[in-house]
Amino acid sequence: MPSKSSYPVLITSFEGLVEAVNRTPDVQPSMETEWQALAQMLAEIQSLRARQAELTAQKQAVSQQLKAAMERAKEQRTQVQSIAKGKLGPKNELLVHFQVTPPRKRKRKPADEPEEPSGEKPGTEGGSTDSGTSASATPPGKPAA
Repeated sequence: MPSKSSYPVLITSFEGLVEAVNRTPDVQPSMETEWQALAQMLAEIQSLRARQAELTAQKQAVSQQLKAAMERAKEQRTQVQSIAKGKLGPKNELLVHFQVTPPRKRKRKPADEPEEPSGEKPGTEGGSTDSGTSASATPPGKPAA
């Protein structure tokens, strides 16, 4: 339900008042200036609403044109990068200036250092390895209840 201050509700209200004054000629002389001012303001509001709708349509058209131009620019960028790669060679470091990453050798990871033996088996958490000493301990691999 539209609120009492929405544009369509207010415009309908203004139109109703102007029409009411038009239908009652005996009241027109006493409120002629106010009625004329309201009628002028209503005409201005209707003109501005029409302009707003026109600008919305123009905005949508310009957005579509912008999207098409961006797609054409992406295609052109690919062509420029391809030509640079062809002229400079696929491994030339100058390709970076054209936003193209040349193939490089992979860096080797340093060899993993062996872990220090701590006397514990992997998977045990610093507790005792004796499974029979704790009544509340859950067996490994089974969830606690």
